[in-house]
Amino acid sequence: MTTIIPSFIALIADDNKPILVYVPHSEAEDVNKVLQYNTFANIALDYFDSQLFQWSSLENHYAIKSLFDVEGVSVYGMLIKPTGLKIIIGFDTLKLKSDEKKVNLVFEMVKRIYIRVKCNPLMDATDQSNDKLVESLESKFGQWLSTHQVPGKELTTEPVTEGIIVDNDQSQIELVK
Repeated sequence: MTTIIPSFIALIADDNKPILVYVPHSEAEDVNKVLQYNTFANIALDYFDSQLFQWSSLENHYAIKSLFDVEGVSVYGMLIKPTGLKIIIGFDTLKLKSDEKKVNLVFEMVKRIYIRVKCNPLMDATDQSNDKLVESLESKFGQWLSTHQVPGKELTTEPVTEGIIVDNDQSQIELVK
């Protein structure tokens, strides 16, 4: 199974302050794309506050919602209620083809990377600026996406080299320091 590389990944704290809006290196050079993705992440926050979206989640299953499609980008969101963390991910609409399994896999990896970085005992929990958190998240996202990048902007779920190991059993995704 292959999954698609996201156009952007946004992590928003419970107080609606952005932790990170990550744009893969392939598109990070285009300032207009970066601004566009930041705007999409900002627009997505309105959906989290909307009464039309019921952000219910079970104990081990978090709802992933399709928020909007605009300018060739499909934007999805996930709310982790216990922490208030909002994960917003945009995908190229043409490459995505509405495959929920691909979307779920990307959200699972982003969530696991965030948890692994946030729970790292070497991180300073009192650091209010989140500089080290952002730096570490950017590094892990970059490792994950660059080790999977092939023509067509797809990534595979086969075992990869350093940084991240993805087993064929989707329930056994493991990140390695």
